[in-house]
Amino acid sequence: MDSSSFSFECIRASVIIPAYNASGSLPDTLESVLSQISDADEVIIVDDGSTDDTYSVVESYLNDRVRYIYQDNSGGPASPRNTGIRSSRGEFLFLFDSDDLMLKDKVELSLKALQDNPEAGILFTNFCTIDESGELLKPDFLKNYEFSIEFFSADGDVAAPIIIDAPRACLFLARQNFIGTSSVVIPRRVFDDVGFFDESLRNGDDRDMWFRITRRFPCVYLPRVLHAYRIRGDSISKGAASKRVGSKLTVLEKQLADPINSQFERDIRHLIADNYYSLAYEAFSNGEMARARTFLNEVRRYDGVCFRFVKLFGLSLLGKNVVRLLKSARE
Repeated sequence: MDSSSFSFECIRASVIIPAYNASGSLPDTLESVLSQISDADEVIIVDDGSTDDTYSVVESYLNDRVRYIYQDNSGGPASPRNTGIRSSRGEFLFLFDSDDLMLKDKVELSLKALQDNPEAGILFTNFCTIDESGELLKPDFLKNYEFSIEFFSADGDVAAPIIIDAPRACLFLARQNFIGTSSVVIPRRVFDDVGFFDESLRNGDDRDMWFRITRRFPCVYLPRVLHAYRIRGDSISKGAASKRVGSKLTVLEKQLADPINSQFERDIRHLIADNYYSLAYEAFSNGEMARARTFLNEVRRYDGVCFRFVKLFGLSLLGKNVVRLLKSARE
């Protein structure tokens, strides 16, 4: 099902919303987006094989400015994002998750900042977090992030765009992933240079894209909070390490193939070690001591011998029965 049979001579912005079983949250998301876009903009909902009534809840919204595209389930967010990008017609592409809320002035402030800085390859903004019921969790998510502290306007003007030259933002990404997907706006021309999202990645495809863009282009940061990111209990980013780390390692190891400088390489190696440690700790917690030591050897390979390595490696040698007794004694 594809409600895309229309044409505009000129479309300013395209808001791309991948959706999977999003019938509960999508109406609120659409209302927040539609309250901001103009007749020169479009919204593209890409349904990634939903089994609920996602189409039914969006059907009443469909018109010349709001399109719906259905595809078979891909198992990750990269494919529906790419479908939306390829189907879009706007000069500027907003990526937006189906359970987040767009806040006042996001569209106009983002577009103005990009139009004022035509060399930029990506814009991202600050955001707040909310729970599944919409209650505010963190009002200013990026406030204490390292990059935010360093680049925050000296005059304290939270509305002023901050320009981060390439590849400086990429250097910060080697330490923290501070770019929220729903905060992002990317000029269409950028995809001609960096390509599309990597569909082989179940997760981490967003950070992979941010690395590619910030290596080549300056970016614009708007410190104002311009969307609400909804934290869900079934979020893939909160799942077991074995389910979420594999793609992250792929993304990070790609960066080692072409490090920007020695500090970038050290930071990436440390992040890789962190992810292997998560796998090691999960295996250790499940009583898989040999498997835990295999992952710990990767920690040592990327980050050297450190206290956490020695402690967990030593505990794994004791065996799961001894470890269980030690845990019982503590309790």
